[in-house]
Amino acid sequence: MTIHANGIHTDDERDAWNLHEAGLSWTQVGREIGCTEAAARAFAFAYQQRTDAAASENQGALF
Repeated sequence: MTIHANGIHTDDERDAWNLHEAGLSWTQVGREIGCTEAAARAFAFAYQQRTDAAASENQGALF
């Protein structure tokens, strides 16, 4: 588990996203990290939202 200023984020969030991106189904991802398919999807969604927001915040204007 990692604690950030914005709250608590688990490694499961990143793991769920990475495993699904690697081609595993949501059912397989859930089995790998020890949760339900719905929880695996939620973990991955939370990871993507958090990283997208961080990237958007840190990206400078292009023009």
